[in-house]
Amino acid sequence: MPDNAAEVTAAGIARLAGVGRAAVSNWRRRHADFPKPVGGTETSPTFALGDVERWLRAQGKLAEVPLRERVWQLLTGHPAGGAAALCQVGAVLLLVRDRPAVWHRLSEGTDDQLAEMLPVALAPALTARLGEAHPVHLPDAAGLGPTVPLLRGAAELAADLGPREAYAFLLGRHLDANLRQYTLTPPAPAALMAALAGLVPVERAATSPGGKGAPGGPGGPDVTAAGAQAAGAQAISAQAAGEQSAVAQTAGEQAVGERAAGERAAGSVLDPASGTGGLLGAAGAAVSVYAQERDPDLAALTALRLALDTDAPVRVAGGDSLRADAFPGLAVDAVVCHPPFNERNWGHDELAYDPRWEYGFPARTESELAWVQHALAHVRDGGTAVLLMPPAAASRRSGRRIRADLLRRGALRAVVALPAGAAPPYGIPLHLWVLRRPGAGQPAAPHVLLIDAAAAVAAPAEAPAAPGVTAPAPAAHGAVAPSPGRGKLPWQTVHSTVLDAWHAFDRGGAAPERAGVCRVLPVIELLDDDVDLAPARHLPPPAAGGGVAELAAVRDRLTATLTRTAELR
Repeated sequence: MPDNAAEVTAAGIARLAGVGRAAVSNWRRRHADFPKPVGGTETSPTFALGDVERWLRAQGKLAEVPLRERVWQLLTGHPAGGAAALCQVGAVLLLVRDRPAVWHRLSEGTDDQLAEMLPVALAPALTARLGEAHPVHLPDAAGLGPTVPLLRGAAELAADLGPREAYAFLLGRHLDANLRQYTLTPPAPAALMAALAGLVPVERAATSPGGKGAPGGPGGPDVTAAGAQAAGAQAISAQAAGEQSAVAQTAGEQAVGERAAGERAAGSVLDPASGTGGLLGAAGAAVSVYAQERDPDLAALTALRLALDTDAPVRVAGGDSLRADAFPGLAVDAVVCHPPFNERNWGHDELAYDPRWEYGFPARTESELAWVQHALAHVRDGGTAVLLMPPAAASRRSGRRIRADLLRRGALRAVVALPAGAAPPYGIPLHLWVLRRPGAGQPAAPHVLLIDAAAAVAAPAEAPAAPGVTAPAPAAHGAVAPSPGRGKLPWQTVHSTVLDAWHAFDRGGAAPERAGVCRVLPVIELLDDDVDLAPARHLPPPAAGGGVAELAAVRDRLTATLTRTAELR
């Protein structure tokens, strides 16, 4: 890779040399020939990457910069910023994957020749995968000139890892470095939402642990896109490693076996607030994928990520889905969505007479109910929508009429309370709403499923206390069960609890009742003055103690105590 004007921070130098930042500070003080800052600020200076590499080699502190690290430093030092650089990299990686002969011919030229010819080569490649109105906007030849070393390096990295894996690595590192700028849906809840939506046909809950998997996707190249997404997502969310990836992998592996047995995933899927595309990445082998995102940079990154993840047609649009729906009239098999929460400026004033408000006009404070109705407006009759919702949306008085109409007409099928720490904002126990668009002439569903996965995590029903050990007291009726916290959730338990109950309910309208965890409730019982859908309010509290086993243990202890008392006489 040729040198360029990329810059690197002190933290980047520390990563290159495999030392701490304090060591870099010491080098600057003790070595007069240490490269001088070329940019940044006084408190956070940046240095020319080429100068730093030469100095480190001269001092014997660096044998060779790893390819991944060098490409990353070139990306972070891009003059247009990381997001713009990722768009250019993603477009080239798509060309490398779909038209390798074209890239090989172009890459043999000089940097100037490559920059001159790339726009002509990239345009048809992007259009073929993303359609005419795609959100990926690339600079002209002059604008691509400074990016050529990065593009060559990314292509070299793709030769080692594969184009999809190389892009997942770079995108993941970019997101990890800018966590406060993005709201990510971690892989485990994304896999759960996809399974609930029927995008990954898992007929049984994930029960066996799985490994993290290699960058190419867990289980190797034969695993579906759903399973491969789990491994790519490891690089995209640092907080979601470990068991979350294991759960997502297991769901992907089950999808493979059950598709072979004749099961079919949903044909088309939409995410109207796609963010970085994590939910759609977990959607399995959908026939067609649609997304809309109001942030133009994220829309472009999502389009490239999905185009590299799947061979299905991908259509991604920029813009606000509520104010400017890019897919009017589109009816898909499933919608998955992690909408923005607590928005006041969602379009209340200008959308008063919008035909999407089939279940009532949302109040200004009920932006989430606007997203619910937007999702239902885009699923076919009998199609499923799964939304990640704040718990307040289940009980706010300003939304009770819409909630009541969703229940009366059979659109709301299940509400699942997740443990706190499942997804951002991590301090709140979020809900999943599972909705199904009622078919014309079909009777309204008379029951709704309520699940408190947080209670299942706090006190699994299959683990009674051992004799002589006092079991923890159950949570008070209606209280939120304690959560192990972010990064410590037993996702296998969450998946098995939710999916076992949902699939039983979806097939036959009933599910085994578990005290404090799961219950099928007649809709009429929820249609009171509050229409409160919070599962904890309607689930009977679990019985204290360990049932028959605990009573037998108490009897044995009392018998032993009375026997010893009689002997003391």
